[in-house]
Amino acid sequence: MKSQIQVLILIFLSSMATPTVGQPKLSNDLGFGFYEPTMDGFDKNEEVFFPTGSFSERNLLLNWGVYYEFFSNARIGYNSFISVELGRMDLQNSKPAFIRSLKYRMFPLETFFRWRPKIEINFTLAPVWGRGRITVETTPSEKTDDWNELLNSFGDRDPMEEMGSSDAMINDWIGYSGMIGIRYYISSRIGLDFKAGFLNNSYDKTNWRLFKKKVTGPELKIDKLPIFSFKVIYGIK
Repeated sequence: MKSQIQVLILIFLSSMATPTVGQPKLSNDLGFGFYEPTMDGFDKNEEVFFPTGSFSERNLLLNWGVYYEFFSNARIGYNSFISVELGRMDLQNSKPAFIRSLKYRMFPLETFFRWRPKIEINFTLAPVWGRGRITVETTPSEKTDDWNELLNSFGDRDPMEEMGSSDAMINDWIGYSGMIGIRYYISSRIGLDFKAGFLNNSYDKTNWRLFKKKVTGPELKIDKLPIFSFKVIYGIK
């Protein structure tokens, strides 16, 4: 993984010397991504039944971002990928609805050069702030029992004694990503962008939080993942 970063940094620095034709300095984008995480905490859970995740819920990432061109061939910005899964769990006393989301918030530094008048090659390095969230819509009378059953299935043996008004458990982590992309400009303001690269996250299942208490969450493998994205770019000004 270190060698991947070193190669991307060398390409990034070498391309900084190549000037480009001016485009709108502020732009936003909307699209989707694809990756393949391993979610054994859900798929191989022998104590709680979760609906089988589909392609759209496990592998598809919704993507949006905003960028500012601060140099003739370099941009900084904010980029967010999110995966969402909806379904119902089969617990002993109830079948509550649950929502699972994984969000990868990136703060990219991107350099680019024009290969052809309408074709751009770009390189991106980005630190990642990840967040996982699991929400369970259960009734007040069954809230503590339902959450304890779910946590036990993840390997947490320290039962919750009170829940308050919380219906969600949250986990934050950091990571990094590197991508190489190609962009085709339909016009001076509209472009189509395709990227491929890697996503590495320092996820720890023991760092989940639920009602001010540290708990154990699902087993997920979301490090060293190939990632692909396609998005539409619109130049604002």
